[in-house]
Amino acid sequence: MSLLVEYTLKDGKADEQAEALRTFVDGLKALKDDGFQYSAFETDDPTRFIGVLEFDDDEAKQRFLASAPFANYRDNASDRFSAPPNATQIRLVASTRK
Repeated sequence: MSLLVEYTLKDGKADEQAEALRTFVDGLKALKDDGFQYSAFETDDPTRFIGVLEFDDDEAKQRFLASAPFANYRDNASDRFSAPPNATQIRLVASTRK
């Protein structure tokens, strides 16, 4: 199970968002939980970022949602976003990822 998350930021918040995402990912890595993966991407539009979440199963998704890094990121994100993130469930068709 995977999610594509699109973030629309307020003008001038791209650097702050990039730093918040790096901190978030560092926190997730520290959990040493192999049941989920998170990748963040910036786009050519400085107000648009994309996240891709991959979960082994629903339990892994719940661990991610209950994690301290996610709670900290979520609780401090509202001042950067111009609208709530948009999440779309996606399904892997093919990948070179191992």
